Amino acid sequence: MSEYVKLGTGSIVCCGSILTVDIEIGEHVHINLDCTVGHDVVMEDFVTLAPGVHVSGHVFIGRGAYIGTGATIINGTAAQPIVIGAGCVIAAGACVTTSTAANTLYAGVPAVCKKSF
Repeated sequence: MSEYVKLGTGSIVCCGSILTVDIEIGEHVHINLDCTVGHDVVMEDFVTLAPGVHVSGHVFIGRGAYIGTGATIINGTAAQPIVIGAGCVIAAGACVTTSTAANTLYAGVPAVCKKSF
C-alpha cells in the first residue's frame, strides 16, 4: 500500500491486495483477499470488495456498494470517472464498463442493470 493511500477508521485490507496511489478509502471498508485498486479511486464508507476484485483508475464507489468475487471495474478518466452508485451490487465475475445507478444490481460481461431495489 502506497503512502498516498488514505485509509478510514475500521477499514480492512486483506492479504495479497495491492493498492497503488491517490486512493481514498472511507470508514469500515472491506477489501478482501487478492484485490487490486488502481490510481485515483475513492471508496465511500461501508464498501465491500469480495476476493479477487480489480478496480482500475479513476473510479468512485458509493457508500455501501458491494462488488462481488472476481468482478472488474475498468478505468474512467479524470474528467469522467466511472461511478458505482451507493448501495449498488455488482455480481461476481461482472465487468463494469460504464457508471451504475444507486441501489441496483449489475451483472454480466459487460455488466448491465438487472434489478433496482
